[in-house]
Amino acid sequence: ISAPRCSMAEHPAAADTAIDISDRTGTARQAFKTGDVALSALAHAIPVERHQKSGEFAKTIVFGGLDGIITTFAIVTTIQGASLTTGVVIVLGISNLIADALGMAFGEYVGEKSEQEWIAKERSREKWEFENYKEGEMNEMVELYKQKGFTEEDAKDILTIMSNHKDFFIDHMMVQELGIIPDEEGGNPINGAIIMFFSFVVFGFIPLLSYVALNPIDWSGRYNPVFLVACILTGVALFGLGAFKAKWESQAWWKSGFIVLFNGTIAAVAAYLVSLILEHIVAIGC
Repeated sequence: ISAPRCSMAEHPAAADTAIDISDRTGTARQAFKTGDVALSALAHAIPVERHQKSGEFAKTIVFGGLDGIITTFAIVTTIQGASLTTGVVIVLGISNLIADALGMAFGEYVGEKSEQEWIAKERSREKWEFENYKEGEMNEMVELYKQKGFTEEDAKDILTIMSNHKDFFIDHMMVQELGIIPDEEGGNPINGAIIMFFSFVVFGFIPLLSYVALNPIDWSGRYNPVFLVACILTGVALFGLGAFKAKWESQAWWKSGFIVLFNGTIAAVAAYLVSLILEHIVAIGC
């Protein structure tokens, strides 16, 4: 069955500036999302290139940003619930922000580096086994293929051809046997650590922004809106990160935004209530 074919000029998406039809992967995702078979055929007509991983650090940005916002806002709500001063919010908030950002960045670096070293070690082992006992590796792969419904004859034919391309075969073994996808790019873990640090700091500073900006103002005898502004800014930032996260998911952007906002709200309310309870138990205000 042949898929319907159309040129870029013939498909309505060509006139839609919201869809970049020069992006093969992006066009394919849009086709799947809308159920557009013609657009899918158009995506497959675009020359295959090595994908530029636009979402390579998206997880780090979102994770760092969410952790930064929720952690800092939890401190803000805790201090607010304990009725402490604005100066305390700024000092504790910023010092905790930097300390946590450094800890998160170090954790990101160590975790990514450890994973890369483990993958490299496993690949070296598979390569050694392939070079020294190719028959055994072939038999293992044949059994895996048979479990997936291939006949033994078909499995041997496919794997015999594949084994002529050693690097490809070894990578394929890692996926099928170990569930490991080799890191083709071999990215520097320092990059992830830097992104984690700045993501945590930038987004984590948002709950403190109103305290820093409005601190010089004398609110004596007037309502001090600093906490309300912090809540609004934090809510907008949480929703925005959730909407941004939806770019790499099948979930609607508004739904993803509200889910993240809800999670952040639960964490903030919990911190606020705990601070109110502890204030009366340990008499912080005394």
